Amino acid sequence: MVGTVIANTFRLQKAIGSGAMGTIYKAEQISLQKSVVIKLLHSHLTGDATLAKRFHREAKAASLLNHPNCIGILDFGQSEDGMLYIAMEFIAGPDLAELIYEQFPLEPPRIISMLKQVCAALDEAHANGVVHRDLKPENIMVTERRHQKDFVKVLDFGIAKLQENTPGGAGTFQTMAGVVCGTPEYMSPEQARGEKLDGRSDLYSIGVVLYQMLTGTVPFEGDSPLGVVTQHLSQAPTPPSAVYPHVAPSLERLCLSLLEKKREARPPTAMDVVAELERCERELEAMRAADGAVEDDRTIVELRPSQMAELEAARQQYRDKVASVRASQAEMRAAQSSGTEPAQPVANGDQLAAGDAGRPRQADAGASNIKLWLVTVSVAIVVAILGFFIYRAVAKGAPEMDAVDGVEEAAPAAAGLHVEDTPRL
Repeated sequence: MVGTVIANTFRLQKAIGSGAMGTIYKAEQISLQKSVVIKLLHSHLTGDATLAKRFHREAKAASLLNHPNCIGILDFGQSEDGMLYIAMEFIAGPDLAELIYEQFPLEPPRIISMLKQVCAALDEAHANGVVHRDLKPENIMVTERRHQKDFVKVLDFGIAKLQENTPGGAGTFQTMAGVVCGTPEYMSPEQARGEKLDGRSDLYSIGVVLYQMLTGTVPFEGDSPLGVVTQHLSQAPTPPSAVYPHVAPSLERLCLSLLEKKREARPPTAMDVVAELERCERELEAMRAADGAVEDDRTIVELRPSQMAELEAARQQYRDKVASVRASQAEMRAAQSSGTEPAQPVANGDQLAAGDAGRPRQADAGASNIKLWLVTVSVAIVVAILGFFIYRAVAKGAPEMDAVDGVEEAAPAAAGLHVEDTPRL
């Protein structure tokens, strides 16, 4: 099929993957010379009306989603030769499975950032009545944008169930009896039992994805798909910290809550998971701040580019004012040394009116008198204190006066006491 032009618009360049229903090609949108992805239904399935309907339902479900973290659908339909196709935006970058394999262990802030984006995409899908039902790392693309390193796109709503408002209506599609769709390692217990699904089934899959991001492996593995599904139904997962000891406790708690067997025990919505991830983020930041408080107690404030520009403008204004004041002071000193009358600037740098020219000099003279008076009083106080201490030192070392002795000896005699018996005070 390489080189084939689909619907006179898309030229297939190379096959990049294959799914249960079709083959995925990288292609070029001829009119815009833009890279896109084309998904073609397998030729042997084209004649199956039920599968063709399901293929169109996939395109309709995905086209309803208008969110930055959801894959964008450009077009879908049937080509001239009867091939069913979906045209999607092309995402350059690895999927999450490759990222985990190549870069494990992942830092907790990075895990939180990517999962918040996945949950935002799921919230958009659930709000439009779409349950993904096959969420796994291979369906989560991670790319880089100019201001964001790990930007997430959720792909492949290939087995998504579109919940029509009119039950049994023409657009309703029910999975064939006895057929369970999904990937066993990421399948919720209710999905494995073939029950009616809601968004909480996707949240269970989010729990499996988080488990894999924390430990590098999935919680349940087996020799056969049935063995894996059986564990999802009946076996509690091993705590992530028992598999990889450096797991953040808050993320482990969230992971285990998402992997609850009963859907009622899980967070109700994708945005509730986002709130829990933000709480984990705050807890991790508090732990890092506590660990670094002894070494560095500085406060880091993050500023937007516009705030940085305002701050720089304020700094420049301050520097201009300082330079103006210094220039005025230098001019006044030069005028005083030469005996001439300097021009008197006001605080904002403008010239004073002629009638106000003498006011700064009067203010300066008054300020000088106050300073001289304060200096005089301070010197007098210091001299008085020094004189007092000098007097004390001299008086302590001087001999006792005879007059004082006479008084001291006369006092007990006047009282009828012998002088020699009186203790000397």
